[in-house]
Amino acid sequence: MIPIRVSLKNIWIILLFQTFASSLFATEKAKNFKYSSDYYSIELLDKSPFVRSFSVDALGKKMLSRNIIKWKDGGDSINFELLRISESEVAIQRKGAIKKTEWSFRFEQKKFVLTSTYQPENIPTGINFIFDKHENHATLLGLMPERNKTQLPAVLHFPDMGTFQIVSDQKAEIASDANRKNKSNYISVNFPGADKTQKNIQYTLSCTSIYPKFPGVEDEKFDGYRRNYLNIFQVNPRLQVIANNSCSDPCAFTLFLSSMMALKTPPLVNKLTALDLLRMSIERYLNGMKGYGLEGYNSDWEITGVISKPDTSKHDSYLDSYPSLVISACNYIKGSNDLKWAKKYYPAIKFWMDDQMKRDHDNNGLVEDKRSGNSGADDQSMRPANWWDTIGFGHEDAFSNAITYDALNLMILTAKRLNKKDDVTTFTKYANMLRASYFKTFYNPETGVLAGWKSKDGKLHDYYFLYVNSMAVYYNLVPEDKVKGVMEALWKKMEAVGFNDFSLGVPGNIVSIHRADYFHHDPRWGGGEKEDGSDAFQRYENGGASLNWSYFTLKALQKAGMKHEFNQVADGILMGIKKGDFQGFCELMAKDWKTWSGECWGYEGFLCDGYLALLAINPQDK
Repeated sequence: MIPIRVSLKNIWIILLFQTFASSLFATEKAKNFKYSSDYYSIELLDKSPFVRSFSVDALGKKMLSRNIIKWKDGGDSINFELLRISESEVAIQRKGAIKKTEWSFRFEQKKFVLTSTYQPENIPTGINFIFDKHENHATLLGLMPERNKTQLPAVLHFPDMGTFQIVSDQKAEIASDANRKNKSNYISVNFPGADKTQKNIQYTLSCTSIYPKFPGVEDEKFDGYRRNYLNIFQVNPRLQVIANNSCSDPCAFTLFLSSMMALKTPPLVNKLTALDLLRMSIERYLNGMKGYGLEGYNSDWEITGVISKPDTSKHDSYLDSYPSLVISACNYIKGSNDLKWAKKYYPAIKFWMDDQMKRDHDNNGLVEDKRSGNSGADDQSMRPANWWDTIGFGHEDAFSNAITYDALNLMILTAKRLNKKDDVTTFTKYANMLRASYFKTFYNPETGVLAGWKSKDGKLHDYYFLYVNSMAVYYNLVPEDKVKGVMEALWKKMEAVGFNDFSLGVPGNIVSIHRADYFHHDPRWGGGEKEDGSDAFQRYENGGASLNWSYFTLKALQKAGMKHEFNQVADGILMGIKKGDFQGFCELMAKDWKTWSGECWGYEGFLCDGYLALLAINPQDK
C-alpha cells in the first residue's frame, strides 16, 4: 500500500504541473486554430474575418470534408493574434494588448460559444462567417427588423449539411448579407462585437436537426430528410423575405409552398417558428413589396436597391401570384390562430382574391391570362402565365386555376372565422363555378389526362404535364372515379418513354413541347429548333427532371392508391436528396434541373421550393 503522505504529495505535484502547463499553454500564440468533432469542424486565423474553414454534419457522421467558407483576406493580421488556451478554447486579442481579450471561443461536441468583451480603446470587431454559395446555400432564418439585421434567437441552416440554433445572453441582432452579382457569390453572417452599451455578449451555436418525427425516421434511408427538412426556408437578407434562395429573387408565386411546410414544421428555436418567417414575408407583400411574378417587380434590385418600378410591359401579374399570396396569408392565420392579425390584413387579402377573380373574363368560373396561349402567338413580349415561365401557358391555365381553387377555399374558411358572411357566399360561388368548369375544360379524352392550358382559339395544349395533373388530383378537381385513371395514364406514359430514375426528381412534362408552344427558343432554356421540340427535350423546363412540384405527384399517387409507384418515387427522391444531388453546380450548369441521364441544365444552384417533397414523404402527413 502507498503511504497516504506520498500519494498526497504526488497529487500536489501533478496539480502544480497541470497549472504550470496550462499557464504555458494559455500564452501560446498561433497563426491558426482548428477544432473538429463528429458534428462540425472549424479553423480560425489570426486575421479578420477570422473564420477560414467551416463544415457541418448535423447527424454526427463526420461528413466534414467540404469547406464552405469563401475566404477573403481582411489584410490586418498585423493587428490581431490568436491565443491557444486549450485544445477546445482560443482567444483573439489585439497585438500588444496583454490580457485584453476581445473574443473567446469555447468548442464542444455539438455546440460552440463565442464571447465578446468590450475594450474601450478599440473599435469593436465582429466575427464574420462568409459562405461560398457555390459550396452551400446557407441561410439565416429569423425575424428581421430591418434590411441585413436578424434578431436572435435565429437558426443558421446549411442545406445537405445541417442546422445551428443561435441564442444570446443579451437582446441581440446579427448582421447578414448575400450577393450573387459580379461573381460575388457569398452569404455572410456577422456576429457583432461587444460595445459600450453591451460590454459583454455571448453567442451560443448549437448543432441540431429540425424535422417532424415518425417511426423509422432515424433509419439511414432518411438521412437526407433529417438534414434537409428546413431547406424550403431561405430568407433573402436584403429583402427580408423568403426567396428562391438567400442570394436570389423573392417569388410571389412560390410563397404558398413555404406556407404549406410552415404548418407542419416544429419550432425552430425557443419561441421562433416557421410561421413567424411566413408572417414576416407575407407582411412584406401586404405592405406593398413586389416579388417576381407581380406587375412592377424590379429584377435588378441587387443593383438598384429597389424592388419595384413602373411596369411598361403588357403583362399583368402572373396568374398564379395572387392565389399564392392568398394561400400564404390564410395558412398563417390557420396555423397561428392570430385573429387580430387576420382582422388587420383581411381587406388586403380580400383585394388579392377579388382581383384574381376579375380575371374570369367570360364568367365561366376559370380565370384567364391576358396572353392568348395560342401556338406561335405573336405576343412574345409577355411572359407566360405562371411559374413555368419558358412554356407558353396562357389564357385558361390549368396550373394557375388549380392554385386559385385552393385560395378560394381557404378564403372561405378565413371569412367564416371572421364572420364575413357575404364573402363566404361570394367565394363559395366562385369555388363551385371553378370546380364545375375545371375538369371538363382541361380533360383530354385522347390521352386520358388533363392538358396544361386551353388557348384562346379553343385548342388544348397537352404534353402529359405531370405537375398539372397531380395538382388537379390533390386539390380535388378531378372526379374521384377518374383519379386513378389519370395517374395510371401518366405512369404508363413515363414507362413508355423510359423515365424511371426518380433520384433525379420528376419531369414536368413527359413528351417534348413543340417549338410553337415554347416561349423561350434559346436551346439553353429548353427551346428546340425542330418543330416538335425533340432536339431540346429534357433540358430545363422542356421535360427536364427536378425536385420541383414533386410533392403534388407524391400526394396524387397516394390518393390514387398507387402505393408501389409512390414508394418508387419517394425512395428515389430520398436517395437524390441524401446524395446532395439537387444542390450545387456541375462544370457549367447547376444541379437543380437535369436531363434524364443526369446531365445538369439548372441555373440557380438551389431552388428551395422543391423540398416541399419532404412533407409528402412523412407517412404521417395527412
